[in-house]
Amino acid sequence: MYSTFREHPFYLIFCLLLINIAHAQSDVILKINGDEMKGKVIKINSTDLQFIYQNETVEYTVEKSDIIKITFASGRVEFFNKDDKSANLKLEDHHNKVAILPFGYIKDQETSNATMTKKIQQETYTIFKKQANILKFQDPTTTNALLAKSGVNNNNLEGYTMGEICNILGVEYVIQGLVSIEKSTVTNYSNTTSKSTTNKAYVDKKGQIVGDLWNDNKRTSNSSSYSSSTQNYATNITMNVYSDKGDNLFSKEHASFWQTQDAYKITLSFLAKRTPIYKK
Repeated sequence: MYSTFREHPFYLIFCLLLINIAHAQSDVILKINGDEMKGKVIKINSTDLQFIYQNETVEYTVEKSDIIKITFASGRVEFFNKDDKSANLKLEDHHNKVAILPFGYIKDQETSNATMTKKIQQETYTIFKKQANILKFQDPTTTNALLAKSGVNNNNLEGYTMGEICNILGVEYVIQGLVSIEKSTVTNYSNTTSKSTTNKAYVDKKGQIVGDLWNDNKRTSNSSSYSSSTQNYATNITMNVYSDKGDNLFSKEHASFWQTQDAYKITLSFLAKRTPIYKK
């Protein structure tokens, strides 16, 4: 007798694959404090919802007031707390306003320097602010405070579109970028200087001979040497400009010609001048 499909060993493998796929497709709750909850939303009530973590069975109650958005396994996204002033500004209220996000910063493949991300953000703000005409640039401290209040940080930034970020910050444009600095070559310098003098005899004011007439061409010389080395750096910067509609208006990467550690400052200015919002 022929075996049925259910009795076939590949049927078990097929079922396991379906189970794994089901587990991989989870609902994701993003909370205001930045935490993410992955699992299954069971029921949404008027003020809260029921939730089960992935691979668990205990049912939890989550307050809607603590939630920014839910990304369902189907791909649908539902936003909460839209009556929050910072997250519900109308597009016309964004007009001619620009925010600069903390820049990504990588030095010798290390990405943990939070101080530099804010420093470069401030320097970029200064570059644009000096040339501001119609546009109004949001102070970085305000930008960072609004991001923190909305639960947006470096760990979950990829969960937002740039249009959503503009909406949270209440701006028409947002500038985002990455600075990468790595050690490259080492330049060595060496220099030798020498000084020579001639012992030439002469007659002073009293008519006396000074010097040795018989060794009139005798020369003496002194020399000194100096050497040093300088560490060179390769700097690359990527700069992007997005609109509140989520459109990428400008995207450019540039490698700095200069090899100093602070060459990024010149390169920031170079890229800023090429954006469509510089001097606007």
